[in-house]
Amino acid sequence: MDFYDLQSFALVVRYGGFSAAERATGETRGKLSKRVAKLEDELGTRLLERSTRSIRITDAGQQIYQQCEIIQQSLETTRAIAAHTRDDVSGTLRIACPPGLARYLGSQTLGSFLVRHPNVRVFMDLTGRRVDIIREGYDVAFRIDLKPESDLSLTMRQIGRSRRMLVASPAYLEQVAPITIDTLPQGATLTIGDHVDHDRWDLVNDAGEARRVVHRPRLCSNDSMIIREAALDGLGVALLHEQNCVADVEAGRLARVLPNLHTVDGLVHMVFATRQGMPAAQRAFIDHYANQSFFSEVVTS
Repeated sequence: MDFYDLQSFALVVRYGGFSAAERATGETRGKLSKRVAKLEDELGTRLLERSTRSIRITDAGQQIYQQCEIIQQSLETTRAIAAHTRDDVSGTLRIACPPGLARYLGSQTLGSFLVRHPNVRVFMDLTGRRVDIIREGYDVAFRIDLKPESDLSLTMRQIGRSRRMLVASPAYLEQVAPITIDTLPQGATLTIGDHVDHDRWDLVNDAGEARRVVHRPRLCSNDSMIIREAALDGLGVALLHEQNCVADVEAGRLARVLPNLHTVDGLVHMVFATRQGMPAAQRAFIDHYANQSFFSEVVTS
């Protein structure tokens, strides 16, 4: 049974005839008549008695019309619920974020969002793995990538850029010989990742020339804060995102190692499912973070 056939029948009854329904809705009399006739054929009963000047609804037609009105009311209720859900900033958001970014994307910025939207709850999953946003039911995931997402089911919104640089504590640097790109792998290295037996750092100099460092890290962790603490404790040279160590460098707790080398800038961005009718809470969260200023520090020493 076609919904539009039912709708056409209800319109004819509501306005008292085909011509009146045409004037009220813009649907042609011929189209309305065909849809009503099709509905009668499908139901196997006459719904309207027609004459050249008027129509009369049959008993069966009256019962069908009452059901049409119930359907119409249900549709209006459904639309109202959808509009409320779309416009009301409330509900629970599931957010995925690498631990190293959470220090900068959480706390104060997240707090101001929650103060502004008291009916929103947030679950922030601090994970270094690349979550499947759609399958695992996340609303937003924060990521750092060299290239944007190529998945058409996901939308990317950039919020900053970040590079990684080599740092170590002054105490560690006093204990070892001057470090060069060639001697770096021979010393103690601290790395973010999951390759404890071997790792590589792909770096570029200020001229854009690529240099690769293959090394066996003394400490490997997917939590950048653990690597930062190890560097502060003098355990070796670490490759850290600048936002994780800029304050330590400026305060003298860490020092740049081979300061002309760093990684290619990565895009700090949010990814979320591409869809229409995004819930208001999700949209508000995305807009809130997109309007912040992140990763603007530049370390020069």
